[in-house]
Amino acid sequence: MGNLVTISNPLGRSELRLLNRLAIAPSLRQSALAHELGVTRSAINQLWKKLEDEYGLSIRGNMDYGQFGLRLVFGWAEATGVSDVLTKFSRWLKSNPLVTRMTKSIMSSTLGEVLYFEAIMPLDQRYSWFLKQLDRFRKRPYSLIIKSGEAKSISHHLNLALFNGTSWSFSHDFRLLATIDAAKGYVDVLPAVATVEQSKGANLVEEEIITAAAIESDYFMTATGLARRFTDLGLEPHAGRTLRRWIASIRRNTALPYVNLTNIGLPQKLIVCIKTEDEKSPLSRVLHAQASTFPKARVVSGSLLTVLDLEAPKTVDWLTMTQILTNLAGNTSEICTFIADRNEIGKGLESVLSSITSRTSSRDYKRRR
Repeated sequence: MGNLVTISNPLGRSELRLLNRLAIAPSLRQSALAHELGVTRSAINQLWKKLEDEYGLSIRGNMDYGQFGLRLVFGWAEATGVSDVLTKFSRWLKSNPLVTRMTKSIMSSTLGEVLYFEAIMPLDQRYSWFLKQLDRFRKRPYSLIIKSGEAKSISHHLNLALFNGTSWSFSHDFRLLATIDAAKGYVDVLPAVATVEQSKGANLVEEEIITAAAIESDYFMTATGLARRFTDLGLEPHAGRTLRRWIASIRRNTALPYVNLTNIGLPQKLIVCIKTEDEKSPLSRVLHAQASTFPKARVVSGSLLTVLDLEAPKTVDWLTMTQILTNLAGNTSEICTFIADRNEIGKGLESVLSSITSRTSSRDYKRRR
């Protein structure tokens, strides 16, 4: 059964045409888009600015944090019964400057409260301290159920084929289950669509992290914009030629561009948390490969954990989706789904730069120059 949802601010044919091309090739510059679509550069620029203003259009970078000596730790916590333990846990997460995402449930399949979190941190004492604090919340008197791990793969998806500029048509019934379930049989040959594998690098180089953070928020970051970010951190930027070389290197080796849009009729936030018993379970790879069947999705996976973060039309039935994905997970996996209000914390690598680039490292950086 399809769901037809009309948005209040429809996209025109030209805007949708541009976005469809961008969704296929998000690395295209405006000049290349103008050439491919057979219109002037100024026409593309006008459309682009309108999409930025009205729909939050941005081209962001999906990063391999490991290349910069960083790790993305993710997981979820569950509380049963009436308790303020999850509130205490959320306060602790909010107080940690390296926490980049926190999302609470409005309603969950476990009938209790659920909280999802992410943190980006260097592989130093702060990493081990964070894990120790998670263990502390697992023990008495808190006794929270916390599943956590280190991200190995991250992917972003936007399926504009389901969108005609005015409404979304998304089938969330059991045909979706059949499609995803059938993909299990081809898991060995499924492409890792829009996925960035996280490497195990350990070298922490401040200028590289600053450049990576800039590209994560704006894939088309310029040398001028990057120089401003160095200045904002109290660092003297290198010459423009050097900055351009760093930008080109990181785009080429560690970033995958993706299109981000808001205000396009996807107000419902659904989060699916899955824990498998076996690292060789095909479920994580299947979800990464099939997440593109949803309107807008992000997938984070580790050795045993996979989280599917969906933005969907309001009419998508959460209980049906839960049943579909529970059937998909099978008896060898634990699954928890929940409806979320919003991200109480929703930041990127840029938000943790000042914490990672300490005063000492800044002085060392200036000495190196």
